[in-house]
Amino acid sequence: MKRCHILLLAATMIFGSMHAQKSDLSKEITIDKDFVPIEQKASKANALPDVYKADVTDEKSIEYSDWAVPAEVPAMAATLSPYGYLTSRDYATKRGYFEFYIGSYLDMISSAGYRIVDLDDTKLGIWMQHNSTWTGNNTSENTFHAIDQQWNDNNIGIDFAHRFDKGTLTTNAFFHYNNFNYFGRYDENWYALDSVQSINEFRIDIGWMGPFHKDEGFNYSLKTIYNYFGFSEDIFSPVQGNSENHLKVAFNGEYAVNEHSRVGLDARFDFLNYTLHEYVVINYDNPGSGDNYSIDSHVNLGIISLNPYYAYQNGRLNTKLGLTADISFNDNTILRLAPDLELGYDFTRGFKFYAQAQGGKTINTLSRMFSMNRYMNPRIVPVNPYTPVDIEGGFKIGPFSGFHATVYGGYAIAKDIQMPFLYNVTTPGDMFDSFNRSISRYKTMDLSGWKVGGEIGYEFGKIAKMNVSATYSPQSEDNGYILGDDRAEFVLDANLLISPIKNLTIGASYELRTNRAVIYSDEVGTAPAITYWYKQDLGNANDLGVSACYRLNDLIGFMLKADNLLNRKWDEHFGMGAQGIAIIGGVSLLF
Repeated sequence: MKRCHILLLAATMIFGSMHAQKSDLSKEITIDKDFVPIEQKASKANALPDVYKADVTDEKSIEYSDWAVPAEVPAMAATLSPYGYLTSRDYATKRGYFEFYIGSYLDMISSAGYRIVDLDDTKLGIWMQHNSTWTGNNTSENTFHAIDQQWNDNNIGIDFAHRFDKGTLTTNAFFHYNNFNYFGRYDENWYALDSVQSINEFRIDIGWMGPFHKDEGFNYSLKTIYNYFGFSEDIFSPVQGNSENHLKVAFNGEYAVNEHSRVGLDARFDFLNYTLHEYVVINYDNPGSGDNYSIDSHVNLGIISLNPYYAYQNGRLNTKLGLTADISFNDNTILRLAPDLELGYDFTRGFKFYAQAQGGKTINTLSRMFSMNRYMNPRIVPVNPYTPVDIEGGFKIGPFSGFHATVYGGYAIAKDIQMPFLYNVTTPGDMFDSFNRSISRYKTMDLSGWKVGGEIGYEFGKIAKMNVSATYSPQSEDNGYILGDDRAEFVLDANLLISPIKNLTIGASYELRTNRAVIYSDEVGTAPAITYWYKQDLGNANDLGVSACYRLNDLIGFMLKADNLLNRKWDEHFGMGAQGIAIIGGVSLLF
């Protein structure tokens, strides 16, 4: 029964992750932990697109049970854009797994992995993942011409870990290839008429974690990461798209003064190199002549981030006092400061107050942006936003007899944040330039705003589990606490799991994102022109899904899932509509 729950949760996470429209203002932190050879428990990825916090990294967590697979799994049935892909699974004591699912629109997913070496102190695993869709229809009402949505995403990797007397060594590497089309395009104004794009990504990281000391002593970890990411096509000219080399060195150290107090330092250095390709036309009367040529240029920048802190925990009180300092080279302001403060207080058992204030720079790589929106302009050079402060506070209640609840509110300020933006607008209400219906362009903005939200959950033994969460943040054209690139004002996420009989688990999910929009502007008059801001509606995302998992035995399991059962229409991005009713099913093997 546990494995059946795990299979269904894993499938739900992969499907649900495409709804997780992660924002750039302040987002729930996902920190890539060093390898620890213990089992991870399966848990549903948070589909609520919390806002980016400053110390979020663009790393891909690749831990899988007690070895590694990539957490970034492209979506199977694309009802919303694949924004996060964050998953976690647990396959008990099995050394290998294989799963394959296929559904409507020829959506397919397959995944396999095996621990070649599975000793107490040494782990060596290989894995692969394939996700694709081939005939996804474009339901958008914001385009005159629609072609089938297609993508073909593949990951393959190898992971190694060995525990020595003085610490643990980890080495992980993977290759990522994604081929897709801009399915909202026009036939004109494109260099490549088939409008097919592909990316290549390679990553290798080497880490070392020292021995763990619980109450007293020094704990530390070191990690070095190299990541290459590049577009194959510029789309608008016969040259290659932009590419990126990212080198990161990170150190985490903490000294336990006693059982209550700790002092620590998180430090990292990021070096980014972008290669830009420009097509220069010499003979405009004959653009295809051999007189034309391309020019390559480079953008280099570096950021050092230092986060010293002091933490204290004693009984009901839990505090952290810290400061984040970002020192930049060739990346705008040299020094940026932001708070890193946390407070938690238990008034009584099951009733807790918490508050936090954080901020700093976000390393906004091509790889990170692609994980949120594959349809971005391949000419883009990402900007690294700065969050002066992101505040959140609230109350947590429970658990009491399976019930728990949370209410919270927050406020954040962000500088140089990149948001999708429509260009080439002449008159409000006119149909936009064809490029805007086929590719996502970004504009750097300064934003601020507030949010309120809550979450309730109930667990009735092993029979049923339910969870409902909601967040509200008012949005204007140039302001708001961002809950995703779609600028949604209200997000509701509800999930239910029921186990009516042994080995069978039935699930239901519902996600609502209202008042979604993309921003555009119109300039009227001559210099100084007057700029008017507008919001272009993307349609409310209203997705109802059901799923079922049946575990035949310890080896074989079956899964069936359906999304967008209401067959609602909305745009993933402007001019690119979500799929309709999507059904997928398949089999999993554990061995």
